Amino acid sequence: MESIQNLNLEATKSAPAVAFNIDGHLKLEGKFIPDNAITVFEPLFAWIQHLEAEKVVFDINLEYLNTSSSMQLFSLLRKLEENCLIKSIVINWYFEKDDEDHYDTGLFFEEKLYRAKFNYLSVA
Repeated sequence: MESIQNLNLEATKSAPAVAFNIDGHLKLEGKFIPDNAITVFEPLFAWIQHLEAEKVVFDINLEYLNTSSSMQLFSLLRKLEENCLIKSIVINWYFEKDDEDHYDTGLFFEEKLYRAKFNYLSVA
């Protein structure tokens, strides 16, 4: 099995900050509007596939998520669920209290995933 290290990427104008820690604490924070979402997500997909953690807590705090990024985020969450080395998954889905679309995106993801437990956290 390939050994991985923490993955930390600074936010840009079009991509969020990434803090993926080998202890199972994962975080995406910021805007997600890249020109090519697939290239942004490729290293995240690879990292998730090698993660060995009893429990994953994934904080997803995105101000904005375009359609292609939303699709790639869902693929990332599916890969997280497919990793049999992870026993439990908790997704902390942050949304602005007036942003029903973003909240609904979290509900849609939760409905399509079978292992992840979602917590919805309203921010001002």
